[in-house]
Amino acid sequence: MIRLRQGFALIILAACAGTVQSATIDSPQAEVMERLAPAFATHDPARIAMAFVSMGDYGMPAAAIVESSINATGYRHLENGEIEAAISVFELNTETFPLSANAWDSLGEAIMTKGDDEAAIQCYRRSLKLDPDNSNATRMIERMTGESLLS
Repeated sequence: MIRLRQGFALIILAACAGTVQSATIDSPQAEVMERLAPAFATHDPARIAMAFVSMGDYGMPAAAIVESSINATGYRHLENGEIEAAISVFELNTETFPLSANAWDSLGEAIMTKGDDEAAIQCYRRSLKLDPDNSNATRMIERMTGESLLS
């Protein structure tokens, strides 16, 4: 395990635009994040995902950071009204992290914003299947279908 210097940790935090969760400097994430730092510096979610995937199981200590960073980029696009770009980023996240209920929930939100309720419902159902306690997915499905899932 490589000891991550504080300055480098701050660079990573800045590169991720505040989306990195706190991690101990000596954590197993340190070495992985050092190897992913060049991809994070590009601010390109596709490059970040590709770098992560290319690391195979070795990159798993940073999975939550990578997923969160890609998701945050999608939300920045969504907040800027760039719906198609947001959908593309969220799709990338679901491809990279197919078992992430949060990634599917976010994709559902972007697709719902676009106005495609049927596709959004499918994303929310996928999210709910992965995390039955996802109250947001339940609420969105109920809102779009009018059916109650809490019966």
